[in-house]
Amino acid sequence: MSSVRILAVEHEHGTGPERFGTWLAEAGAEVEVVRPYRGEDLAESFAGLEGDGVFDALIVLGGSAGPLDDIDNPWFPEVRDLLRRSADGEFPSLNICLGGELLAAAAGAAISRRTRPQIGVYGLRATSAGERDPVFSALAGAEIPAVLFHQEEMALPTDAALLVTGSDAPVQAFRLGEFAWGTQFHPETDAAQIERWLASDPLRLPEGKTEDSIRAEVAAADAELVETNRRLAHSFVDFLRTRRGTGRSAS
Repeated sequence: MSSVRILAVEHEHGTGPERFGTWLAEAGAEVEVVRPYRGEDLAESFAGLEGDGVFDALIVLGGSAGPLDDIDNPWFPEVRDLLRRSADGEFPSLNICLGGELLAAAAGAAISRRTRPQIGVYGLRATSAGERDPVFSALAGAEIPAVLFHQEEMALPTDAALLVTGSDAPVQAFRLGEFAWGTQFHPETDAAQIERWLASDPLRLPEGKTEDSIRAEVAAADAELVETNRRLAHSFVDFLRTRRGTGRSAS
């Protein structure tokens, strides 16, 4: 059987698939990254998602911008249009943090700016809908740790299923339609990436936290983060492989 092929959109340097990409590959996927901030052509890559194109799914990654910051990120409208098509059933997508916010914004959900960001490790849990979801059921069970690093916060889009919740930003993962997923949390992030973000992002820290305490949170939770997010990556690839076996045109 040929590999599942996934297109990933990276919005800025330092926000790539990281170890989530490694786990996708471990599960049998080939991941191709397109970087529009370097001038790479989205239209050509996106054509591979159409009909019987070369890609089975899309991943839209994170970044420091807000999902409506189109002036500095002129490819955002094209990405939002593509995510509407995913929500309408044309192809699966898994959209992380900024990616999830882009999906929510594409569906008309409100995006607000928090007084203080969420940065570090937070306890989340799957909802009953999440426990039944073909991908996020991999997170069912006890509370799971998750890395958050965001200041924008999304409301749940109309008709979306809330899959993962927790913290005072309760929309942590959702699904629109059959297979357009969005997360607020970062399944790809490790200690090295957090270190780079802390050094480069001028966000105020959450009250009561320091850079050292955030580093310690991530280090302490790392083994469980690996186990949890590796399951999610494998679950996504398993879904794509099953969908391919039953016919990609089915929605």
